[in-house]
Amino acid sequence: MIKEGAHTYIDGQGPVVPYTGKYAVKLEDPFAVIRDRWAAAGITDAYAYRPLRVEFELTDRCNDTCKSCGMGAKPVSEGVTLSDAQLDRLVAQFADVGLSSVAITGGEPFVSSRALYRFMEAARGTVDIGKLTTNGIWGTEKGTPHVFGRLAEAGFLDSRIFVPLLMVSIGEQTTPLDRIARIIHHATTEFTDRELNVAVSSLADPADRKHRVYELLDVYEKTYGQFPHDRVHSTMRVYLENERLADQAPINRPGETTVTRWMKACYDCFAPTVGTYVLPCALMKVSGDLYSCAAFNVPEKLGFGNLFQEPFREILDRVNSSAYVRTVRAGHGLKGVGDVVPPSVTDRMTCGSFCGSCKLLINAFEAATGEQEPGGRLRTFIPLQGLSVREGQSA
Repeated sequence: MIKEGAHTYIDGQGPVVPYTGKYAVKLEDPFAVIRDRWAAAGITDAYAYRPLRVEFELTDRCNDTCKSCGMGAKPVSEGVTLSDAQLDRLVAQFADVGLSSVAITGGEPFVSSRALYRFMEAARGTVDIGKLTTNGIWGTEKGTPHVFGRLAEAGFLDSRIFVPLLMVSIGEQTTPLDRIARIIHHATTEFTDRELNVAVSSLADPADRKHRVYELLDVYEKTYGQFPHDRVHSTMRVYLENERLADQAPINRPGETTVTRWMKACYDCFAPTVGTYVLPCALMKVSGDLYSCAAFNVPEKLGFGNLFQEPFREILDRVNSSAYVRTVRAGHGLKGVGDVVPPSVTDRMTCGSFCGSCKLLINAFEAATGEQEPGGRLRTFIPLQGLSVREGQSA
């Protein structure tokens, strides 16, 4: 499989090769097109933070019950799905700031397929559907061709900047691997890499770091022959702690690393990037709460507002008023915070991830500057009747 990181393109750092990388683009000058979209929307270079993508939860309902779910999904009977009114508002909000692409996640988007297809149809021609994440529950013999047909009809393949990516997630999921194999086979035989990219996200418990991807390869090759390694991108990581998942299975990550070391290894997540990633990337929870980073366990203080309560522009203004965000952006990653929070402090701080170090750094940054950051003040949106859909209700 194509390992993540094979093709990274950063604005201003060399040419872009179209149709390469997990998050491939169709254009030789995508950043120029993206900048033109921002300029037309009045989102100028004065903004230190301008997201190329928003990853949003279409629903928090899921057919599965993974104990270490990074998104904190709920059972189908308990979760909510964005309503037609909310989806229409998002399309308008994204258009207003010239957003180039979105990534759809959950929960499991296909347990709310009507809303999924409706959003795609509404967004067609306005914003690219750059990524769709699924656990592949629909990969049955009859379901696979039907779903791919509906995705094409709804406009999933009609992006203008990005090659759409279908991300199939395996790990604790209970979806039979023969369904995942069927989805991969259909995607790679019925579509070219200029029409559709395919990726497998394999998350492992940090205690043993075992990945199910090797089981998947065995299942695929027994059924279809040689695995299409040249078409399928891989993301192989371990589960992280998620403070929003109260009953998450314990994550026993061996060892602790100093925040200083995490800072030195951090890449510039706010630099315009395509190929390996699409950055900067914001995250919108099903509540409408918007975060300036799309990491699973993003610190709550990087939450800057609610897209169902206020305009995207106002939230962007709030993000860009954050001294912490501006410092990270100017310093090309977390290492830039070292001018405010010195090694004498960060050498004594330890954690198990980049996100954990970011959370600790925000608190230390506030203590050093004496100012509270504008993030972390989310007024979690409680949907009004008729604005969100529970199982068994109609929109």
